[in-house]
Parts: sequence; C-alpha cells; structure tokens
Amino acid sequence: MSLRRTARRTTSSSSGFTLMELLVSMTLMGFVAVAVLFGFRIGTNAWAKGGANLERLRTTQATFDLVNRQIGSMKAYYSMQKLNEAPVELLLFEGTPEGMRFVSNFSFKSRSAGGLWLVEYFAMKSKDSEQVDLMLNETRLPPDEMLAQSVFRDIEIGEDNRPIVRFPAFQPGPDSMRLIEDAQEIQFQYFAPLTPQGQAPVQTVTTGKDRLPQGVKIAIRWNQSDLRSAKDFSFVVPIHASVRQ
Repeated sequence: MSLRRTARRTTSSSSGFTLMELLVSMTLMGFVAVAVLFGFRIGTNAWAKGGANLERLRTTQATFDLVNRQIGSMKAYYSMQKLNEAPVELLLFEGTPEGMRFVSNFSFKSRSAGGLWLVEYFAMKSKDSEQVDLMLNETRLPPDEMLAQSVFRDIEIGEDNRPIVRFPAFQPGPDSMRLIEDAQEIQFQYFAPLTPQGQAPVQTVTTGKDRLPQGVKIAIRWNQSDLRSAKDFSFVVPIHASVRQ
C-alpha cells in the first residue's frame, strides 16, 4: 500500500511546472516580445523613410519639369531704352555661373503659359550653413520705362560699340521660391551659338548681344547620394528662341 502512494505522489508532482520553469518561460517570452516590437519599429521607420524619399523624389522631378518648361519658353525680348539721349534696343538676358535672368511666357508659380514674365534663377548660400539653395524670382514683366529703374542698373557702350547692360546682383525677395535645398554646389553654363569649331558650354554669356544662348546647363552637386539623384546631377534645356524675334 505504501509503495502505491509513493508512486502516485511522484507521478502527480512530475506532471506540473516548477516556479523556475515558469520564470524562465516568461523571461524568454519577454525577449521574444521585445524582439518583435523592435523589428516592427525598424520596419515602420524604414517604411516611413522610404515614403519620405519617394515623395521628395517626386517633388524634385516635378520641380525640374517646371524649370525645364520655363527656361525652354524663354523669349528674346528687346527693350527700348535711351543711351546718351539716343534710342537703343537691349536684349533682356543675363547669364552668369551663379544665375540667370530672362523673359519667359511660362509661369512656374501658376504652371501655365500666357503673358510675359521676368524670371531669375540663382544660387544662394543658406544663412546658417554652407549649403546652397536654388532660388526663383518671378514677376510680371514691367513696361520698358520701368525696366531702367527696376532691372537695368546701368547701360554703357562696349568695345565693339554695342550697348552693354549692367544688372544688379541677384537678391531674394518676399515672394522668392526655394526650389532646391541643401546642395553643395549649383552652377549655370550656357551653350553659345554654333561656330565652325562646334559648340561647347561656357560659364558666362555677355549681355547686350543680339542672340540668346542655344541652351542652358544647370549642374547640381549634392552632399551625398540618395534616392533623389546621384551625387552629381545636371540637365540641359534647349532654347528655341535664339534668333531675333
């Protein structure tokens, strides 16, 4: 009889969990829960980052498309001014490595064609860092009598006896738009009209000439590569209004 009772007690005690086993199991389940939560957070952050990069890529592509349309719609606008009381015609265009100033019939802000717009694209350093931003100034083209006050800084005769326009420095205004941010470098290059030797981009186009450049190249260098573009990115916009209109 005593042997049967001992066997029953042994069997009943071996069928349950000890306190140590429960603690170990709960600890392991806690580790698994933490690992699952950590992996979920990593996946959520990666998803959010990928969505933000995709949205930035789409915004940048849309910006470049609008810039391409506005520069491609450049017009050879000649303003009637006076130099030493004599009437002169001046081509309203300026091209430097830091920016360009021209007339277009396409508005970046309204994303539509119609009328004439005075447009300025220029690179500007950020106030708090050495990063460079691409800025846009766009206003309705003022009448010729107002251009001498608001756009032309000075008019003089050059060495080839042609009038030369001096423009003021590019400056942001209250309505300026920041198109590209946090670039390392932004440069403008211009394709001069074809010559027997061919065609190559130049850094600066002399103002006061009779023709616009045949194309504009904008080169952008980012601080690092990302989904938006490669570290070095450039695009060329052909201009179809190079002849006098």
